[in-house]
Amino acid sequence: MSAVGITCVRDEGPWLLDWIAHHRAHGFTHFVIASHDCLDGSDAMLDALDEAGIITHLRFSPKAGKAVQWQALRLLQEHPAYRDADMALFFDADEYLVLTEGTTLETLLPAEADAVPLRWHLFGNGGHSEWVDRPVTERFTKGSANGIPVPLAHLFKSLHRPQSFNGLGVHRPKGRATWWLASGKPAHDKFNELEALIHLLGVPQQDERAWLNHYSVRSIEEFILKSDRGLPNHFRKPVDAGYWALRNFNTVEDKRIAPMLDASRKERAGLAAFDAMHDACVAYHRDRLSRLKKDKEIVDLFWQCELIPTSVAPSGARFMAHIEMLKNAESKKTDG
Repeated sequence: MSAVGITCVRDEGPWLLDWIAHHRAHGFTHFVIASHDCLDGSDAMLDALDEAGIITHLRFSPKAGKAVQWQALRLLQEHPAYRDADMALFFDADEYLVLTEGTTLETLLPAEADAVPLRWHLFGNGGHSEWVDRPVTERFTKGSANGIPVPLAHLFKSLHRPQSFNGLGVHRPKGRATWWLASGKPAHDKFNELEALIHLLGVPQQDERAWLNHYSVRSIEEFILKSDRGLPNHFRKPVDAGYWALRNFNTVEDKRIAPMLDASRKERAGLAAFDAMHDACVAYHRDRLSRLKKDKEIVDLFWQCELIPTSVAPSGARFMAHIEMLKNAESKKTDG
């Protein structure tokens, strides 16, 4: 059974080997990774991983004015390693699969299903300001509670059968097919039909056997580096204090990934041949960080993040009030 991890990266060298090792340890047999405009040496590391047969590395040069991630998707979805896979998952290098005890990729995606949505679980910085070169799965153990009334906390990525769809999408592949939930139950018919639906808000979480830990902020220093790099799918959207506030949830202790970590560490040790390249990527980012922290705007952003130690989920009533305000704001914009 072939399971392929698909992603697009730029200057994410310090975190790639941990990400690859974790997912190799838990069922993924190959990776197809597109990279562009790398300055940190991660493209050379990806080339070496390609030569070793661990991944397929696709370099590309994105066109200006278009979301880079969508350009990468068009490239990735045509590759035979994706098209011929039994199952695949397009996800980012800050998203880590969590499987409950006894669950595997094969049991998660039963023969009756074409796809399973894997809900995000948002992890905050856990009070960490400084960047330490250790796996994010070990450093960050505080996140958002299940069921919080924040749509962002219920977005998902899709484990799916490539042959059942017309191509990749950021959150769900293109086309209609049969979806099952991570609880092992068939998804509602509307979920199968509404191709634009990319969240699971309102769908219970308690019986889910798998999800994605989303370490989207990490430490403040790593967040500063992310802010400098920008987003691959929103080239005009800033990574700023507002972005931090929407994602920095540290309200519950969550170590449910812990039983998976021994296998991940063993797999990471097997990638020791690439440690020198990893270290070079880390050195590049540490130098970049040192220079960024001499910029007053960056220092201001660092302080703003320090002053927002955790995001707090709203009550259901406040969430509904926000939705109502949002509707009115959209209507006013349309009328204008």
